[in-house]
Amino acid sequence: MSITAATTELEAINIMLAAIGEAPVNKLTGTLPVDVKIAQNLLNEQSKSVQGEGWSFNTEYNVVLTRSATNKINLPANVLKVDVNIHDHPQVDAVQRGLKLYDRFKHTDIFDEDLKCEVLYFLKFEELPEPARRYINIKAARVFVDRAVTDESLRTYTQQDETRARAILLDSDNENNDTNMLIGDPALTGRLNTFNPSSALIRD
Repeated sequence: MSITAATTELEAINIMLAAIGEAPVNKLTGTLPVDVKIAQNLLNEQSKSVQGEGWSFNTEYNVVLTRSATNKINLPANVLKVDVNIHDHPQVDAVQRGLKLYDRFKHTDIFDEDLKCEVLYFLKFEELPEPARRYINIKAARVFVDRAVTDESLRTYTQQDETRARAILLDSDNENNDTNMLIGDPALTGRLNTFNPSSALIRD
């Protein structure tokens, strides 16, 4: 079985640059050309959008979020979403506000207990599995070209390419997802998890 090396962030940026006919770069540090900065920001933007759907690789269950000395629950900077386990905390309706949790039921950010949650994290590009990197890269490249090129004949990637990459990611994620797609496990998630991103192949 052959093993393909995962796409690095530098390779992803160069794929995007090639899509608009620009020369590749050999580093992403120091003073960078404007197109490189735009590509880098766009890759990060699309990565956050895709990861925000919730996948097996960036979702963790039964995470205990602990209170600070002031009984507030502060969140790491890379948290995209928090879902409190309602079976363990039926009287808590916590939502994320900035980098803190807020209880809408009690109208306060002060908590009486630590909370067991399902947490969705934003991972760095090179922490992602290859199918996710590929899908994000193609999605970002298409947006990059849309903003920079008007000639349809110059487009490197098509909607079909994006659809195919998403389908591969969905297949990979299904294989890695231990939660039953139809039933879910309320004891783990605090809700009936009927699988998140595979409800559609295409996301705008």
